Amino acid sequence: MDPVLYVLAAALLAALIVFASRFRGQAQAADEEHRRNVAAVVARPQPHTDERGEGMPRRRRNMGSRMLAQRRAQQAEDGMEEEDDGDEAAEFQLSGKIGAKKQRKLEEKQARKAQREAEEAEREERKKLESKREEERRKEEERIRLEEERQVGLD
Repeated sequence: MDPVLYVLAAALLAALIVFASRFRGQAQAADEEHRRNVAAVVARPQPHTDERGEGMPRRRRNMGSRMLAQRRAQQAEDGMEEEDDGDEAAEFQLSGKIGAKKQRKLEEKQARKAQREAEEAEREERKKLESKREEERRKEEERIRLEEERQVGLD
């Protein structure tokens, strides 16, 4: 009976060791998977405006300074030929103390207006250039037609 008891105890110990090693391996795998998931969530970029929730406001981080920089670049590009922008900025300042948020809104509105005017001027310029090209094309066609008539008249 003693050898049977020893074999039974050895089998029980072996089963306990196998069970403990598997359980420990599963725990380590689950812990590692949890770490990877946490790292993936941390590394994931913030959602874009398209991905935002239904009632959530749009993110506007540092929008005022970007719009202000864009407006300054456009003014430098224009060569300060328009004095209206300076007058409008002075008008905003004359109305007394304005909160930063309202000032930023006014600057954004002014930048949008300037952008719209620049696009309109560019469209007009394009139309003028296109009409010039069309006129040159007509003159060239007329010249070619006259040459062909002379050739036909000479023959």
